[in-house]
Amino acid sequence: MNNIENKEDLNLYTTTDLYLSAYLIVKGHKFSTEKKGKKSYFSFDKTPNLDEHVNEYLMGGGSTEPLQYANSIKNLKNLLFNR
Repeated sequence: MNNIENKEDLNLYTTTDLYLSAYLIVKGHKFSTEKKGKKSYFSFDKTPNLDEHVNEYLMGGGSTEPLQYANSIKNLKNLLFNR
């Protein structure tokens, strides 16, 4: 699993997983990105339903509109590679 425990700020959920991040964005979670070397980190504010959405995705039980999810992936890739 690519999830990173953020010891500096326990109010954030941080991951390097682009596809999980795209799913969370479609679900309405606000995020920020940080690039360290060749790795990119996505940080999400902890909200009451964030853990539920992460678990849905990781357990294969999550669902969303395919076009929104595909667009979210494209937007994240553009954000990362056009800096």
